[in-house]
Formats: sequence, structure tokens, C-alpha cells
Amino acid sequence: MNNNINNLNETPSLILIADDDRTTRMLLKMLLKKDEYEVIEVENGQQCLEKYNELRPDVILLDALMPIMDGFECCARLQDLPNGAQTPVLMITALDDQKSVDRAFAAGAIDYVTKPLHPPLLRQRLRRILQASKAETALRESEKKYRSVVNSLKEIIFQTDEQGKLIFLNPAWETITGFSIAESLGKDFQHFIHPSDSELHQKFFLPLIEQNKPKTLEDNTQYQRYQIRFLQKNKSVCWVEIYVNSIQKNHNIFVTSGTINDITERKLRERYLKIENDIRKTLAESDNIEQANLEILKNIGSQLDWQWGEVWFIDSGTNQIKCLTIWVNSCLENKIEKEILNKFKQVTKNHIFNPENESIKDILNSNASIVLDNLQEEKYFLRRQEIIDAGLTNCISFPIIGGDRKLGIINFFRSVKTKPETEILKLMNSLGNQIGQFIRRKMAEEELQKQNELLQSELNKAADYVKSLLPHPLKEKILINQNFIPSLELGGDAFDYYWLDEENLTIYLLDVAGHGVQSALLSVSILNILRSQALYNTDFYQPWTILEELNRIFQMDDNGQNYFTIWYGVYNVVSKELVYACGGHPPAILIAPDGKIQKVGAMSIPIGMLPNLEFEEHLFEIPSGSTMYIFSDGIYEIYLENNNIWGIDALIELISQEYQLNKNIELSQLIEKIKDITKTQVFNDDVSILQIHF
Repeated sequence: MNNNINNLNETPSLILIADDDRTTRMLLKMLLKKDEYEVIEVENGQQCLEKYNELRPDVILLDALMPIMDGFECCARLQDLPNGAQTPVLMITALDDQKSVDRAFAAGAIDYVTKPLHPPLLRQRLRRILQASKAETALRESEKKYRSVVNSLKEIIFQTDEQGKLIFLNPAWETITGFSIAESLGKDFQHFIHPSDSELHQKFFLPLIEQNKPKTLEDNTQYQRYQIRFLQKNKSVCWVEIYVNSIQKNHNIFVTSGTINDITERKLRERYLKIENDIRKTLAESDNIEQANLEILKNIGSQLDWQWGEVWFIDSGTNQIKCLTIWVNSCLENKIEKEILNKFKQVTKNHIFNPENESIKDILNSNASIVLDNLQEEKYFLRRQEIIDAGLTNCISFPIIGGDRKLGIINFFRSVKTKPETEILKLMNSLGNQIGQFIRRKMAEEELQKQNELLQSELNKAADYVKSLLPHPLKEKILINQNFIPSLELGGDAFDYYWLDEENLTIYLLDVAGHGVQSALLSVSILNILRSQALYNTDFYQPWTILEELNRIFQMDDNGQNYFTIWYGVYNVVSKELVYACGGHPPAILIAPDGKIQKVGAMSIPIGMLPNLEFEEHLFEIPSGSTMYIFSDGIYEIYLENNNIWGIDALIELISQEYQLNKNIELSQLIEKIKDITKTQVFNDDVSILQIHF
């Protein structure tokens, strides 16, 4: 499914990438093209400004550190260009210190991501930025178009006397507030304002009627526009925008006249979007599950007026539910006795739930939020008495879901008996899934870290074991010779070949980024998985299924490591056909009996760089008597004395020359010739090469 926010009838969003690193630009371009964005790329801030003036992109992805003009200066200059301040800028930087982050926001960026890039996070933020930008643009146009319409049925028209008492209201008053016109006229306007916004209202409204003369010179009027919350008759709250002016009625007596618009939905959308963005940021930047939970509770609770929040986790060992994190709003701490609050906290921390309890079971099985708007009537609600003693009557609970597992529950309580809006329930459901994915990822990372530490400790003493895993030369039906030269004691290369059946031979070679113990750890893991055929949803006769499953399992880590390239093929000795797939690996070199050379490979992205990547499979007929070479890039990415790289074309030329002289050249001789030509004594990277005689 394509997650791009572009509709079929809309022009694709234009993304401008400014980054001096060609690889980063390539990855970003491939990622964004997959979501059907239109992409333009430049190498520095100066070019970014020029392209902005020319194309006016929808979003700018801006690298912080670039030559000629860096991202901070470029972002600051964009603010002064036409519509530049309205164009969202997402800063991409390897700097994650607070000073750099503050500098990015000060320059005008609305968000930032750190390198190495995490594609899912980048795509989510980019979609949200585009949605917010389009919504803001649409809102500005809508307000401009309809701002002067005062006779709308959804707009309140009101007047007050010199004391601030209501003397006129149109029917829209009843629709928005729920109060009748008859019961409202004669009452102080202040009576309908939410207590928390009373001071703000007085700041704008009272000066209009408490003056001896108008402060402006035009028409003896003074205008004010502000946003506050209104109390509704059903004890709910709505957001309104008030536009009011004072009018001199008789000499020094001033009355007010104005309009009131219900902006609750707009405010809620803004609030929900902010909550979701803040939580995404928390999840992306947090390393500690408990600290992340506390920030999430605080964020949701503070912005949605909840007073108590708690996170409960299911212990996988005991299958019991225990409280991990508690958050308390300061207003609740000031409202109830300290002894009652401490008792509630203690009971909560010590309480253990059974997932089979009816109340808990309902929440876990619902896969959605459950609302209880009167806890006093819930006789079997757990901790009911302590909750009532704390003055809390309203509750919303939603499950934490990580994939196919229920990981826990989040509860929020407050003392106001109001039912959350539908949009809040949808938001809670979405956040429950996001939090669950975060927890699963952290748990998996912790488990993988433990395994890696154990395996690395063992691999430090097992260089001979690693080498022993590699296959011996093959001498039946197909002749295969091999040579492996690690740059250190342990290498990141691995290869294997074995018969799937009497007719089909599997051949593959992989190259893990870097070398040494860490690379060997990953290469051995992959080798063992492939050799044992322990991959789900794969057909070992179809290479593309192998690569896609490896890509799903092995995603690169937070430091941009643990990705690898692979060439994987299956050769049928009867049909003489080779089916193969590549994951960012150099092409194999095939020499036909007549000496003609062909590359057997395809452009692709390494395993682990991007999730949900699709790999192509290719079919190639191999003439009898051909020779194929499969190798890692360490055999040709060699720096010469002039600092140029020797390169794959030079390697192919050498292989061709040697083949003309001796069709059965030994790999050790070929490697010695490479060392002589490049004047290399020790390879800087691991070198693996297979020589296959068909």
C-alpha cells in the first residue's frame, strides 16, 4: 500500500533535498520516489536557495553541515524569501546535541532528524509535515474567504452593555452553548467563560468597556480578537474565537458588539496533531522504556486535561500485569490530601492484575479504547475505592499492542464526568499501537544486544571456527574454488555453496559493512540461518524471497551499521539456467568459452538499509564451459598511490587478460597479480572470491 498523502487528482508534492553527501541523496531520492513524491536534489545551501526561488517546493529536507553555505544559514535565509516562512524545513543532521537542535529551530526548521537516517521515522514525519502544511494552507484560505461572513448560522452575533452584560444574541448562541437566549440575556458575559481563561478574557474584553474614550482614531472603535474556552450547558467545553469591538453609544458610555465562532474541531485537530507529533518524537529519541512512558503520560494528560495516568505491563514470565509508570497532574496533587494520594500511589504500585480478570480482559480483547464516565457505578472496578477517595470519576483505558501481542494497558483518570470525543478515542487507539511497536522494538533490541555481546565474546576466541564454517572447494558436477582473505583476524565476508537437490546448486556470497568481530558476528549469523534454511515465508529455489526475508530481519542499527550486500543464485545443471538476485552486491563476472565477458548482476540497495524493499529475480542461461567469478568489493576497491580507486573495470580487464593466457588460472595467482598491480601488501577490506567452472 502506498502511504503517500498525494491523491490521484493532485500534483505530487515536490521535495527539495539539499545534502552534500551523494549516498544520502540517493537513498532519500529512492525512498521518496517510492512514495511518489517529486524530488529535486542539490549539494549545498546556496543551490537550495536558487532552486527554491525557481520551483517553490512543498518541503525542504536540509542537511545541517554542507560546504559553501550550511543548512542553518540556508534555513535562516529562506525565512526572508517569498512564502519561505510558510515552507516546512526538515533539518537532517549528524549533530544531536541540544545546542544544534536549538539552532535548527531558531533558524526556522519545524523538525529535525539525525543521521544515520531511519526511513520509517523520516516517512512518518514527512507525511505529517505535508498534512499539517496543507491543512494550514487550506485553513488560511478558508478564513480569508469566510472571515467577513457574519450572518452564518454557525456564528454567534452578540452585544453587551457598558457593564459587560449580554443585551443581544442570535440563535447560533443556543446551538453552540446549549443555553437559551432567554436565560442568557442580562447575564455577565464572564459567566460563560471557562475559569482557566477568565484572566485572558478580561485582558482583552474589559478595556473595551472600561475606557473614557477609544484608544484608536478610526470611527471611535477599538477591536480585539482572541481565543478562549466556553462553558456549555451540558458541562462540556468548547473553544471559540471572539471578535469584538467597542462602540461609543452616548458620550463616554461604551458598549461592545462582536461575533463568536466555534473553533473546537480546529483546536482539537491542532491538539491531537501536536500530541501525536510530540509522542512520535519521544518514541524516536527515547532509549529508556520507563522514561518514554512517563513523557507520554505527561504529554497526553496535560494536553487533554487528565489528572492521573498509569502504564501497566504484562510480565511475560508470570503473565501478571504490574504497574510500571505513574504520572500525576499537579492540580490533583494540590486538590486532595497528601495521605490519600500517597495511599493511591502505593496501592497502584503494589497491585497485581490477572489478565483473566473481567475488567482487564475486556480492555485487552477490545483492541480499542474503553470509556467509563462514572466509576462510582462500576462496583467491580479494580482499586475502585482508592480512585473514588481521590475524587476521580471518569476513566479511559486502551491496550498497548505490539504486533500480535498485547503488552499492557494505559489508564487515564479525571474528576470531570465528560465523555471523550470520538477523535480522542481514535488517537488513543493509534498511540497504543505506536507505543506497543516502540516497546517491542526496545525489547528486541535489548535481547539482540545480549545475544550479540555473548556471541562477540565467543567469536574473539573463534577465528579458526569462523574460517572452518566456509565450504571446501567443490569437485562434483560443478568445480568451485574459493579464496578468503580477512583484513583482520575475523572478517565480515561469508560465502557458501551446496546442493538443494541432485540438479540445483545454491551459490551465494555476502559482505557485511565493516570488518572485524562485529562484522563476523553478523556474517556468521546469516551463514548459519541460510545453511539451516531457517527462514520463514521463503522458497530456497527463488532467491528474491531469501533477500526480502533477510531484509526484514536484519535492519541496520542506530549507528548505521549491520547492513550487508549479497549475491545469491541457484544453478540448475540440467537446464543450464541460473536464477539469481542481488542486494547491493557487485555483479558476478561470466567468461564464455569464446572469451566474451558479461556482468551478471543488477543495481539494488543493500540488505538492511530500507524496510519493505522489493528485490528482483533474474534468469540467465550459462553456456557449458563458462567460468564465473563472484567476489566482494574488497578485491577491487583498492586505493592506488594517486589516491584513485583501482576499480571493478580494472579487475574485469585483468581477469580477461589472464583468461586468454590461462583458462584455469589459480585464484591465489590472480590475487598476487592484483597485489603487484596495485602495490598492495595487505588488503584494507575483507576479500572473498569464488571461481566456478560450469
